[in-house]
Amino acid sequence: MRLRQIEVLQAILQTGSVTGAAKLLNVSQPSVSTVLQHTESQLGIQLFERVGGRLKASPEAEALFPEISDIFRRVNRLSQNARSLAKGRLGRINVAGTLALSNGYLVDAVSIFAKSHPEVDVTIHSLQTPEIIERVLSRELNLGACYGEVESAGLRVEDLTQGAMICVMPHSHPLAQKAQIAVTDIAGERLITYDDGDWLRAKVEKLFEEFDLHPNLSLQVSQTITAIRLVHQGVGLALVEPFYFSAIQPAGLVARPITPVQQLSVQLIRPIDAVDSAALSAFVDILRSVAGNDTHSA
Repeated sequence: MRLRQIEVLQAILQTGSVTGAAKLLNVSQPSVSTVLQHTESQLGIQLFERVGGRLKASPEAEALFPEISDIFRRVNRLSQNARSLAKGRLGRINVAGTLALSNGYLVDAVSIFAKSHPEVDVTIHSLQTPEIIERVLSRELNLGACYGEVESAGLRVEDLTQGAMICVMPHSHPLAQKAQIAVTDIAGERLITYDDGDWLRAKVEKLFEEFDLHPNLSLQVSQTITAIRLVHQGVGLALVEPFYFSAIQPAGLVARPITPVQQLSVQLIRPIDAVDSAALSAFVDILRSVAGNDTHSA
């Protein structure tokens, strides 16, 4: 049996007549009669009997209609899901960011998105930038957020937001009274920053180059959270990206902008030829709004 035949039988069952079924399906009465006759001939059974001016399911048909009803429930669910997909309210999103970004902007955006799109499955990954790029290129991820000037022929790259390097210190530190910190202010301090293999390390080194200073960079880390915890333990000041500090606002610590300013860019990356689902488009809009409303990163 074809779906059209099942649709006609369901309509007759609902309305009790061929005329009523035709009106329900918005087709002609002869077309409904033709489908009914063909179906009965095909199956070799009578499906309806006229009782009191209405068509009632025959005993043989009664055995089929639970299955027909189940098919219609599934078809209706399919239609509802299709409408939900069109509105971005169903589907799956896999996104990734660096540890700082995934625990900052991405968490904030997912929190908002999940409340308005409860049926969409969202997975957040915390990865290093090279792995984010690799997994977006292989389409394991729908979206990545990372630092730097990402260049790849296979990626669509868009700016999300800008920030600048900050100096994190205890609230009680004498430099905390200043609105901004010059590199000459911290040249004699024990500094905590990223290790030599990190893209952000070059930003830190550039801060001191024009002043011919040789800072004490004896504490090196791979993650901003580690640097902030070391500051909290009182072992030095941290030169780090601003986004993680902005997200967690750690008690007892303050962040001050560094001069000369070392600008940092956050970029969104997607496969270049991928078409965004309605759900992903809605999520990106929320993510852009969250990043645009952050007054701590600029």
